[in-house]
Amino acid sequence: MSAKTQAAGLGAKPDGVKRRSLRQGPERGGRWTRGGLALCTAFAMAAGHAAPSGLPACPGAQAQTVLLSGQGPLESLAFDQQGRLLFTDITAAALRRLDAPTSTPVTVASGVRSPGGIAVAGAQEAYVGTGNTLTGLFPNLGKAGIAKVALDTGIVTPVVSGLAMANGLVRADDGTFYASDDLASSLDQVLPDGTVRRGWLPLNSNGLVLSPDQRTLYVNQMIPAKVWAIDRATGQQTLVMAAPPARQWSWLDGLGIDDAGRLYVAVYWAGEVWRVTPSNGQACVLAEGVFLPSAVTVGHQGQGFSPTSAYITTHSGKLLEVKDAVPVQTP
Repeated sequence: MSAKTQAAGLGAKPDGVKRRSLRQGPERGGRWTRGGLALCTAFAMAAGHAAPSGLPACPGAQAQTVLLSGQGPLESLAFDQQGRLLFTDITAAALRRLDAPTSTPVTVASGVRSPGGIAVAGAQEAYVGTGNTLTGLFPNLGKAGIAKVALDTGIVTPVVSGLAMANGLVRADDGTFYASDDLASSLDQVLPDGTVRRGWLPLNSNGLVLSPDQRTLYVNQMIPAKVWAIDRATGQQTLVMAAPPARQWSWLDGLGIDDAGRLYVAVYWAGEVWRVTPSNGQACVLAEGVFLPSAVTVGHQGQGFSPTSAYITTHSGKLLEVKDAVPVQTP
């Protein structure tokens, strides 16, 4: 995700890393260097001409359509409880909102430093990872954190510090946070009382989601590309799937989940989104030809977004929709 962008600029960045000008320093982290963008583009173009993944196409899914373009590099997205789509813009250091598929995005909050993942926790409350920068290479620095954003007023309040990166972020119903680091082997946990357990698991991690029953934390490992299931009670890791050989180094970025527990995986350099069934590890290609996909989530009802669509952000400044991405449950 954001950090990816930066790493790409230095020749060693994962998906989801934000690009910044080195002259600005990590605290501002909003600009992509020209050289970094050129390298990122070159890598993505090369990946686009790579061998086929070997995975089948997901039946019934339609071709992606563009809802927004010309945005800054978009890092993450999530629906709020009103069914509006929230997303983070790296260069603007902002949390933005799209009220309906055809509406114009508005800024919810600015000054969100190096934004990472988004976790919605209430009708007017969301949490955003901050400090999603190259400092994730050195988890012990603890330069990242979590900020609470009031969705009605835009007030940003830091609530957690001392994390490794906060590239991906989820919050369980009991108040426990999990924050990922795609540049090092560190998956952090923040307990409901605020205790930070940096490096809770020594796992290179990117996109994160919780299972519908909240017992399992699913994790995208960026490189080599794998999806893991983590038992929240014990920390035990179970492999859901390993990427096929042609995609082993393609960087798994953002991760989404639907109500039936199926996973949606952004595959950064390959320009693909996969749908994965955790129970058997079977995967199919939901979208391809997407330039630098950073995050994916399933639609919510309420504002014109479809619960059977998948929505994708990209570091190339686009928001995409894939209709009929979510299989319809039949009685």
